Amino acid sequence: MPPKLHYTLTPLPQRHIFQVRLQVTSSNDSETTGLTLQLPNWIAGSYMIRDFARHIVRIDASDERGQAVALTPLNQHTWQSAPFTGALTVAYEVFAHDSSVRTAFLDGDGGFFNATSVCLLVQGLEMVAHQLTLNAPEGHINWQVATTLPRMDGLFSHDFGGFMAANYDELADHPMRFGELTWLSFHAHGVLHEMALAGHLPYLDAARLTADVQRMCEAQLALFEPEQSARAPFKRYVFMVDVRANGYGGLEHRDSTALLCERADLPTLAQSEQPRTDAYLVFLGLCSHEYFHAWNVKRIKPVPFVYYDFSNIVDTSLLWFFEGVTSYYDDLIMYRTGLLDETQYLKKLENTYNAVMRHDGVNVQTAHDSGWYAWTKYYQVSPNTPNAVVSYYSKGALIALAMDQFIREHSAGRFSLDDVMRDLWTWFGRDFYALYPQGLARGVTEADIMASVSHFAGTDARDFFNCALHSTAALPLRDNLGKLGVVLSEPKNSVAQLGATSKKTDGGWQIQRVLNDGAAQNAGLAPDDVLLTFDRIRINAAPDDVLARVNIGAQVMVHFLRDDVLHHTTLINSPAPHGVYALSLSEGNTQVFNKTP
Repeated sequence: MPPKLHYTLTPLPQRHIFQVRLQVTSSNDSETTGLTLQLPNWIAGSYMIRDFARHIVRIDASDERGQAVALTPLNQHTWQSAPFTGALTVAYEVFAHDSSVRTAFLDGDGGFFNATSVCLLVQGLEMVAHQLTLNAPEGHINWQVATTLPRMDGLFSHDFGGFMAANYDELADHPMRFGELTWLSFHAHGVLHEMALAGHLPYLDAARLTADVQRMCEAQLALFEPEQSARAPFKRYVFMVDVRANGYGGLEHRDSTALLCERADLPTLAQSEQPRTDAYLVFLGLCSHEYFHAWNVKRIKPVPFVYYDFSNIVDTSLLWFFEGVTSYYDDLIMYRTGLLDETQYLKKLENTYNAVMRHDGVNVQTAHDSGWYAWTKYYQVSPNTPNAVVSYYSKGALIALAMDQFIREHSAGRFSLDDVMRDLWTWFGRDFYALYPQGLARGVTEADIMASVSHFAGTDARDFFNCALHSTAALPLRDNLGKLGVVLSEPKNSVAQLGATSKKTDGGWQIQRVLNDGAAQNAGLAPDDVLLTFDRIRINAAPDDVLARVNIGAQVMVHFLRDDVLHHTTLINSPAPHGVYALSLSEGNTQVFNKTP
């Protein structure tokens, strides 16, 4: 029989500590070669080495007789145990006070964890069954658990207790949220969906939120399985929402998502008869984005994601597709279902276009390289990031738009990007986890995506891919949009701007990033400079707002601190180096090109 792995997690909310006991039991009664234990260095969906092991407070091990077993550190996140007989118990504590969706958090109001932050991986045993018992913390009788990890008893419940994963990958892909939770539920194509909200929500319009998310889920299920709409890739899906005063984020998982939002993002009963607020639409877009990932990246995967190496950086050059295409569809699905109207959808497209075009990064970095260097450039922002990096989310969404139109135009409207997504789903995603344990699951390559696009377009897409992914040449979006009845304006740059981002400090406005060819760079200003005055008048409002009241071309005397030393320079008031674009429907057009699939 294979070895058995069982984790027992006991939350200690007052200390922000998870006490963990990992028991590895072997069927062999003779002395067993020691085990190699490691905590992952990163989590799928967030591409940065995060050194989760730094949160381990203490760690030791013992055998089945209670005798100490030595653990020798091999590196900062890996330990080698001495040989032992029968069973090994590893006891350790993990400090958990990171309220993001990536790691683990615990306090008197509740807790959350991804297994990659608290569950040691046993090398060589990644594919055996992993059991996990989550104990209820003392004194919190009203706390419940939100997760899609199957329970050991096979029953459906929100209680603490025992859970089971077929392998470490499944354990890592089912986070757990617990505390006093507000539950919403609905069925989409026969599948139970739940939303577990943690936080104080006295005025929540639960009916509106439920109906809107249900509409979005039904549309995405139908997109991938139009002829078998009841066949979902999961038996149950849970949106775990951490509602706070401040915050935003999301992380996808195969049967769930962990979301972070602000209270003001959610609909209230007082607004039930009013249009959806911009903040609420952003939250719905986040739900749409992470839900789409249940297909695109959690089952349709790039080759390096099929069997994760959680210790090292892996090839993420296809993030333009897995994040960019998802970013394209998150708003498109909302538009197709009526959650966004024409004006709102065009504004979303317009914002995405400007987010890419307003910085020099689009002229420096390709979409392929944006994903490849995500670990060191996109996720590790520097003062020069806007001048050197393009977002694979935003640029990828524009590539998806252009790719969609490429297929529609060359197929005379018979096919679209929807067909490519269904094609990749059929060949790579639908049976991914059925094939995974046998080592037969397959990942997608750029060549596979290009072959599918070429097939449905009826023409070779190689030139399109080379231009869109491997060069910084402009996408043919003006022409694409024009053929779809959408007008892309010429850039407008009549408003004066500093050409830098800044934040308010006690002494003035501290520059964070300086944009190429902007007024700040041309005046010799640099990151960390603290702006004090324009023309000897203290800067009491945002620098851009002050400069907007000054004639373009005028000289402005700037006094600023650099390393606490007073300096001055002359700034020529000028517009941002890259103008702002606008999208609008052409005359006589009443609907954006693909309201319907």
